[in-house]
Amino acid sequence: MFDKSERSTFKYWFAHWCAYNMTALNLKCWKFKYLFHDILKPWLKILLNDYSKVRKIHRKNAKHHLTYKNVNKIDWEAMVIDWECSRYTKTNAPMNARETYEYFVVTRYKNGKISDEIKQLLEINIPPILKKMNL
Repeated sequence: MFDKSERSTFKYWFAHWCAYNMTALNLKCWKFKYLFHDILKPWLKILLNDYSKVRKIHRKNAKHHLTYKNVNKIDWEAMVIDWECSRYTKTNAPMNARETYEYFVVTRYKNGKISDEIKQLLEINIPPILKKMNL
């Protein structure tokens, strides 16, 4: 498990990559593209040497994040896998995918952290994926 200070390391990225792919395999939804999950993060860290910038760029350009630049092209299944596997690598992310979904829809929405549009997209897209994956 890694804390926030360790997330900018290659060791963390590799552990998360392994957890992500193993989770996808266990959920029987693995795809070839998952081999490239977060692949740019270590390279951006080498180039920029500033993890806060890397994180911002990654979240804007990775389809498995709610902050992806084109909300209509979010990869909801990849997002659920990312949520499900995070508890294996991040000390501050102990929730599974269902708990993370509920946290976004209830707590973050109630506190004004996500918009009505994002809440609706979550409510439409995430439950069928959770059901499909038996989560």
